[in-house]
Amino acid sequence: MGSAISKRNFYGYAAEEIVRADLAKKEIVSLSPDIPWTHYDMVADIGGSFVKIQVKTKMSHDGYRMIIDNRKSNGASRPYTESDYDVLAIVDLENRRVAYLPFEVWQGRSQISIMLREVVDMNGYGRGKQPLYFSDYSEFPVIGRNESKEASA
Repeated sequence: MGSAISKRNFYGYAAEEIVRADLAKKEIVSLSPDIPWTHYDMVADIGGSFVKIQVKTKMSHDGYRMIIDNRKSNGASRPYTESDYDVLAIVDLENRRVAYLPFEVWQGRSQISIMLREVVDMNGYGRGKQPLYFSDYSEFPVIGRNESKEASA
């Protein structure tokens, strides 16, 4: 008996639940929008300020690196912008861990390559082009606009 729900949707749901569990472990409340077609999957309540989070995962990877497609699902040529969300949460489903990338890291790129473990051969990474490591982004980032709100209060 076939299912009307795609494997991709199940993986996306699992990824979002892993992010929720990780945020709860960090004592951060997460909330979901009632409308399913927003450009973000959830918000985190950080001291009364809301941080929009988009969750992405890959159904398979080589155990070494994940390449994340950071485009809106309704159009292959429509990358997300800084106004769509504040933090990109990349989920390694196999190991149930999350990397949180603020805009300063993902900078509007439509495809992001993140290393799951250390690179031994740096061939292809020249000066100023170092790989992103999953383990460097396990903490939820402090978002600049939240700091400026607190400073003006």
